[in-house]
Amino acid sequence: MATLNVDNGDSAAICYELVKNTFCTQREGTDVYHARVEAPTKSLREVAEVMVREGLEFSSAQVVSMLESFASVVSRLLQEGNAVNVGSLVHFRPSIRGKFYDPEATFNKTDHQIVITATIGSALRNAAANASVTRATAVRLPEIELVYNGTTGEQDTCVSQGVLLAMGSRFIWNTNASDEGFFAAAGENVLPCSVIKVDDAKETVSMTLPFALEVDDAVELSFRTRNTTNGTLAIVTYGKKIVTVAGA
Repeated sequence: MATLNVDNGDSAAICYELVKNTFCTQREGTDVYHARVEAPTKSLREVAEVMVREGLEFSSAQVVSMLESFASVVSRLLQEGNAVNVGSLVHFRPSIRGKFYDPEATFNKTDHQIVITATIGSALRNAAANASVTRATAVRLPEIELVYNGTTGEQDTCVSQGVLLAMGSRFIWNTNASDEGFFAAAGENVLPCSVIKVDDAKETVSMTLPFALEVDDAVELSFRTRNTTNGTLAIVTYGKKIVTVAGA
């Protein structure tokens, strides 16, 4: 899913488009539409970068590590039978789904299921109540769908300073803009990739990674462009980590 850059105002409003609701149209005898919200997903790294820009005195890598540790601890506490209240954001609670037909019956995985329920807190309720909306136009954001190792042909891997092949849609950007195009992030390093070739349909791009890597290092690939509805910078992040492997 595409990710928009908060700083440049792309996500200042919830973006929606109207889609015809066939069932309701047939039932009511007149055209009925529903709003389809395009909700871009922020990666953990991007959340950390925003927190650092807003004054948190840690590096983005440290914040990512803390957030990942936080998620791990919350998960473990829930597994241990605790409810967890995350401030004003959300309240998590474990529960058991299924029927028991005897007061002495015990839990079994065939008839019962453990589920985690989440109740949003006041901060999220206020966010929804105070959010603004904007109607989407015809311009849609790019998508990075698949990434291949240009050396080994494996999906979601790379070699140090090697070639990557990204496949998706709408890879259109200003090649003269230093903050547009494909970027790779590893640890604290976030640098532009050198593009080798773009196909005519703007759906396949081959590029080289901008830095040396060790085996098992993780790389995050993103695409940045101002080819948006209002010309602000959009950041599209690939949904999987790319793991460094040994060259052939």
